[in-house]
Amino acid sequence: MATKNSPSFLIQTLGCKVNQYDSERLRARLLRQGFRSCAGENGEPDLIIVNTCSVTSESDRKGRQLIRKLVRRFPNARLAVTGCYAERKPEEILRIPGVGEVIRIEDQETWAQRVADELGWGCEDQDALWEAGEGIELFEEHTRAFVKIQDGCDLKCTFCSIPQSRGRARGRPMPEIVAECATLVRHGYPEIVLCGICLGQYGRGTEIRLPQLVRAVAAIEGIQRVRISSLEPQDVSDDLFAVMTENPEIVCPHLHLPLQSGSNRILRRMKRPYTAEYFRERVEHARERIPRFEVSTDIMVGFPGESEEDFEQSLTMVRAVRFNKVHSFRYSRRENTPAVRMQNHLPPPVIEDRRRRLDEAARAVADEVKRSYIGSVLPVLPETPRDQCASGFTPNYLRVDFTSGRPILPGCPVMVRLTGLHNGRLVGETLD
Repeated sequence: MATKNSPSFLIQTLGCKVNQYDSERLRARLLRQGFRSCAGENGEPDLIIVNTCSVTSESDRKGRQLIRKLVRRFPNARLAVTGCYAERKPEEILRIPGVGEVIRIEDQETWAQRVADELGWGCEDQDALWEAGEGIELFEEHTRAFVKIQDGCDLKCTFCSIPQSRGRARGRPMPEIVAECATLVRHGYPEIVLCGICLGQYGRGTEIRLPQLVRAVAAIEGIQRVRISSLEPQDVSDDLFAVMTENPEIVCPHLHLPLQSGSNRILRRMKRPYTAEYFRERVEHARERIPRFEVSTDIMVGFPGESEEDFEQSLTMVRAVRFNKVHSFRYSRRENTPAVRMQNHLPPPVIEDRRRRLDEAARAVADEVKRSYIGSVLPVLPETPRDQCASGFTPNYLRVDFTSGRPILPGCPVMVRLTGLHNGRLVGETLD
């Protein structure tokens, strides 16, 4: 057990929900080794772990910036770096002054034990240590819990370096996932978010696929919400829609489907295995079957060879599909990817102008979608309530700022009447 004299640690995480889950597993293992978390404290940690992202060059830059900031702030701490950036370019990370080591993603499970043994910081009660395959019990500073169900990716998108850092697609056993989710529900997490690098590849080649897993998690006693994280468009099946319609009060009517481009020509250059027409058909089919279904997306601007006509087709898709949120990002050169060797890379000013235009169109559409809900009453899961004000998400992933005539408890869903839209966010008040 950790005490006030135990060595302390701080974990800083960049990037996706998978990284956040990996950091939580590291945190859980360190706590079981007798370390003490100093997150939110003013003290100086003995150990710092930075979990990096590398989806774009901007992600790499933010990782280096964070590492240097932590080295300056905590010069006496032992600093280790993990995550996709560290996996892709360990030598580059190790050249940053103050970095002590790089943790391979596949070694995260055993690293805490090793560092504790090296420094003589380990827990003496070996029965209290993490057993192989054991899951997390808490998700620090969250009212929703992320659960990683698979890692790695077998897709060959020409712009993406993630398979280089995360490896081949592989899934966790369903009983292990369900047991972890059940533990988190018992510890007070009403919403479980199933995440992975390529969720649709879960269970490929077996009888247990994503719909069967979602159905099993939704059946856990006491669970209030199951949310599916980012899913590739080609993996959106009728079986998955069936699970969502079978459990409308539990399985959230929202999917994040990365479109990347509305141009079929660019999608072929990206080696994305679907067309814009297929994407739109899947969304329309979902809306026919699932009440209040919403969809968000990722769209890349400036892929090599993208013409003005190609870009306009992306704008057309935004307006036709009516995304409730678009994450836009610039094409980023990733070493050892086919896109780097393509012709007709666009100049940065053109890319930036297209991103600005995309963001303007996406905000206008999203505001229209949100205004259509004004006057409705929807359940909202409060996060970080302050006095009698809070913010949280509806099941279909609409952010709502709301007030209440009584104290608001984090993680306890409340019914909210939506009364307006302010700065792109719905506002409302609870039904007291």
